[in-house]
Amino acid sequence: MTEPSPAGPTPTGPLPTSLSALRALFTRATPAATPPAPGDYRISFVGPAALRVAAPRAIALGGMPGWQGKRFGADGTAVNLLDDGHGASREALPMRVSLEPSWLDGGQVIVCSYGSDGPVPWRWVRDEFRALDDRRLLGLTFVGGRWSRIAAAPLLLTRG
Repeated sequence: MTEPSPAGPTPTGPLPTSLSALRALFTRATPAATPPAPGDYRISFVGPAALRVAAPRAIALGGMPGWQGKRFGADGTAVNLLDDGHGASREALPMRVSLEPSWLDGGQVIVCSYGSDGPVPWRWVRDEFRALDDRRLLGLTFVGGRWSRIAAAPLLLTRG
C-alpha cells in the first residue's frame, strides 16, 4: 500500500497502515470548524495489524464489548454504539463533544470526552477527530493526558 506524502491531499481510498503516516494524515486533515453532522458513525480500526487486533479487545475489557462506533447528536453530545447481540445497536456511555486544540499538534479538533465523573477507565480517554472528507473522521485516542500523544491510537469513523 502506498503511504500518502506528508504534503499531499487526504486519500479517498484505503488509509496508510503505519502510525507515523496516520499521524501525519491527521495533522493534514481538515481542522474542525463545527461539530460533526448528527448521525451514526461506524468504527474502523486502522493502523498496524497488531493494533487493529488489540484495540477491540482493549475496548471490550474497558466495559464496551461489541463497540460499533458513535452517534453524534445536534446538541453537542454523543453516545457510543454497542452491538446488542441481536443485530441492532444500543447506546452506552454518553460523551461531551467540543472543539478544542489538539493534544497532538495544537490545531482545532473535535473532542469526545467522558469527563472526570465518567466511569474508569473512560474518564481518562479523549478522542480527537478531523474530517478526511464529508463522511469520514480520522481520530486519535489519547489515554491519561497530553503526555500520551506518543501512544495515541488511530481510528476511523464513517457516517453511514
